[in-house]
Amino acid sequence: MGARPVRTLTGLLDRRDKGVLSVLLFIRGIPPPCIRDENKPKRIEMNAFSELFRPGRINRLKIDNRIVMAAIGSKLADEEGYVTDRAIDYYVERAKGGVGLIIVKFTSVTANARGSRNHLAACEDKFVPRLQDLSSAVKRHGARVALQLGHHGNNSSHPRRQHGFPPGEQVIVGPSPVAYIETGVVPRELTRDEIHELVEAFASASQRAKEAGFDAVEFHGAHGKLISQFLSPYYNRRADEYGGGVENRARFGSEILAAARDKVGADFPLIMRIDGWDGYEGGLALEEAVAVAPLFVAAGADALHVSAGASEATHWQFLTYMQESGGLVHLADAVKKAVTVPVITVGKLGDPVLAEAVLKGGKADFIALGRPLVADPHLPRKTREGRLEEIRSCIYCNNCVGSGSYKEWSCTVNPAVMREREFQIKPAPAVKEVMVIGGGLAGMEAAKVCSQRGHKVTLFEKTKELGGQWNIACRQEYKRHFATVIQRLEREMDEAGVKVVFDTEVTKDLVIMQNPDAVIIATGATPADLPVRGADHKNVVQANDVIRGAVTVGDRVVVIGGRHVGLEVAIALARQGKDVSLVTRRKVGRDVRKATRLALLDRLMEQKVRLYPYFEVVEIRDNGVMAVNEGTLFFLKADTVVLGVGATPEKGLIDMLRPVVAELHAIGDCVEPKDALAAISQDAEVGRIV
Repeated sequence: MGARPVRTLTGLLDRRDKGVLSVLLFIRGIPPPCIRDENKPKRIEMNAFSELFRPGRINRLKIDNRIVMAAIGSKLADEEGYVTDRAIDYYVERAKGGVGLIIVKFTSVTANARGSRNHLAACEDKFVPRLQDLSSAVKRHGARVALQLGHHGNNSSHPRRQHGFPPGEQVIVGPSPVAYIETGVVPRELTRDEIHELVEAFASASQRAKEAGFDAVEFHGAHGKLISQFLSPYYNRRADEYGGGVENRARFGSEILAAARDKVGADFPLIMRIDGWDGYEGGLALEEAVAVAPLFVAAGADALHVSAGASEATHWQFLTYMQESGGLVHLADAVKKAVTVPVITVGKLGDPVLAEAVLKGGKADFIALGRPLVADPHLPRKTREGRLEEIRSCIYCNNCVGSGSYKEWSCTVNPAVMREREFQIKPAPAVKEVMVIGGGLAGMEAAKVCSQRGHKVTLFEKTKELGGQWNIACRQEYKRHFATVIQRLEREMDEAGVKVVFDTEVTKDLVIMQNPDAVIIATGATPADLPVRGADHKNVVQANDVIRGAVTVGDRVVVIGGRHVGLEVAIALARQGKDVSLVTRRKVGRDVRKATRLALLDRLMEQKVRLYPYFEVVEIRDNGVMAVNEGTLFFLKADTVVLGVGATPEKGLIDMLRPVVAELHAIGDCVEPKDALAAISQDAEVGRIV
């Protein structure tokens, strides 16, 4: 059965159908319009969130409020699967922040399907003591805590799942021998006896979770994990009692619930997480999810957590900045109508006003937040106290959950994530006069942290406003909420006592005159040119100038650049009715996080942008672009050529100031162009060592 059209929220809870667009192999996505928060949030009285902070109940478990921390995190375990101290610090910080229920991320029920060396395990009794350390630490701060249990199934064939395991140690199994879309690996079909063994493994892990002091368990039956694979008509082609109709495909999950209930007793809460929609053609559709829900409840589920998007369609699992806030609520709403147990909804619900409206509208019983609580662990407490303007808002860039080269799991707006203890602000041993040059995100973050540590900080910005290149990003249609980052940093700098000097170009003489103890250079970068013949023609413009509305663009456009800026500008111009082609010398969406890349591909295809990956531009002419692909020369006609090919560091001051400054730090794009995640993380660290 095909993927269902996604229904979306606009305003408070306006529902309307959207057409379906095929994307990338068999994936289908419907990118709804984004809800943008263009104004700073106002202080709101506590009673405005009466539903969010009304106590709730799952089975006999009383929960202080309706905010649930969804299972999200990384590097929570050591190589053997034991809980790390960092994991405890991470979850304790969220418990301190006032969340009602914390669901600890994916914990494997078998030793050979942990997913990665850094995933938790509950497959043996030896893991119970450290799991107990985690549960007791969280509960000491007033939150309830559940352990999410799962098995990756054929998803274990993903390279990141294999990382760190000796060849052959991971056993790749699934309901049927159907190749996993992302890797092409064909799993070994589970036998009936093996299915029964896995059911027992889930039940035994549930008992260990209870012994470890957890208040509940959540079975991961979504996002392409093994239970989800059994539910999917695409991956489940079995002809026995575990395949075929919805009831048979739900049998594996139902048996897990029933077996776990026998182990843990009648009063211990069991939660099943399911996809309301798998996000791809041939996967679980909404009407099937609605049919599955009462089957799971009859088998023992005390609550259902309704998500979306298998790993092949992660832009529906992790809604991006391109997609609408609350865009999955309609799935929970449909499931809620079919069951009597509490239903948890999830998906870009970090705006407390929207979350409250969802509860008041009766669309769900609990609100699950993942990335918003990564960005600000204290979001619930700030909301309860009416301090919305102080919330460190998630911008849904997906840097935290996407694949990348970062050694540490991190967050663009919260560099302390998974480093809560080491990122505590500590007073500087000696007060210094610190000069920060550049008012972009890098300079603002460094200035704030230095000032919070007790230094006397002056930030010099050559323009009339703070934010640097980030201001250009905020002008894009789907990124206007990115302005909250600048607004927050401005407020935090002001509170910390940072002095800001605008309209000042810093020179060597000015630095000598100021005579600071330390200088932090954060002068950023400028858009890069393309080193080919004709790049200086009048029909060639920079993507940043297009975004700012500073140039005129013709009807026929070639955009050169296949990363964030190039893709976003191509979409924006196509939405204006331009005839757009996009050329990139490598793959489309290189270095863009997977979920965001899929969402951008959705829009590119929806807007009929022609894509030319692995095309090397060799010359730009007044009427178009000449490019080579596999030894063949092509000509693409264009009235305007838009460059989105990266940035060039502004390094001039670095060498100039080294001889005259005792302590010099260069950070951000002036060293090497980076994304905001890397820049802010580095700058927060520099601020702690000055």
